Amino acid sequence: MDLDIIEDADVDERAVLLISGSIDLDSREKLLAAGRESLGRDDVDGLILDLAGVTFMDSTGIGAFVELSRDAEDREASFAIRNPSPRVQRLVELVGLTDVWAPSTDS
Repeated sequence: MDLDIIEDADVDERAVLLISGSIDLDSREKLLAAGRESLGRDDVDGLILDLAGVTFMDSTGIGAFVELSRDAEDREASFAIRNPSPRVQRLVELVGLTDVWAPSTDS
């Protein structure tokens, strides 16, 4: 399955990327490009990845999240994930990043 990304925003001037499909080696660059484009805008103070539509993610996805979180940190912006599926939540827990990215089920 392909990766689809729709950009939205929240009230706190954070870019929200609504992600659906598979996050893997084939889609990694598309995710990184979208996240970096959002973080590069002057009106953005943070990045939220909404993962409600993610059907598959492997360690490549975790690596992309790490890169985006570092990019956000470099520009003093926030980074968080939201609405992870149970499978994605488990992967985040396995690598020990649950507290770092503060996953939530907020809409």
